[in-house]
Amino acid sequence: MLHWPQWFNTKGDVRHTLMSFGFRLDDGWFDILWRLCDDLEPLVAEFEATDECQFEILQVKEKFGGLRIYVNDADDNIRLFIETAQLASSRTCEVCGQPGTMREGGWIKTLCDQHATAAAAQSSVENQVK
Repeated sequence: MLHWPQWFNTKGDVRHTLMSFGFRLDDGWFDILWRLCDDLEPLVAEFEATDECQFEILQVKEKFGGLRIYVNDADDNIRLFIETAQLASSRTCEVCGQPGTMREGGWIKTLCDQHATAAAAQSSVENQVK
């Protein structure tokens, strides 16, 4: 995310931001996140000029099969774009970015058929080892 470095404080104190742990998701949602940041750029510029505060993304992760993005402060327009991106992730394979559906198997992930099969096989092997 070199285009928006001021939004992602990867060297910040964990009491303020969890971006020092990096992005906690697979690569399949990269395009969703990139489009979101691109769409947010003019909205954030207006928000920062109006509210005189620095917009910051505090955490980006997968949770319960969906993309979660936590920010320090935002207006309703910014939050709407974030919610739209999060909704898009619920239909997109987290691994490859192809169309996917939410799957459960000891975990909840949004996966395409191919990656759901691979995850189920991996889970089966892990259960046999236990």
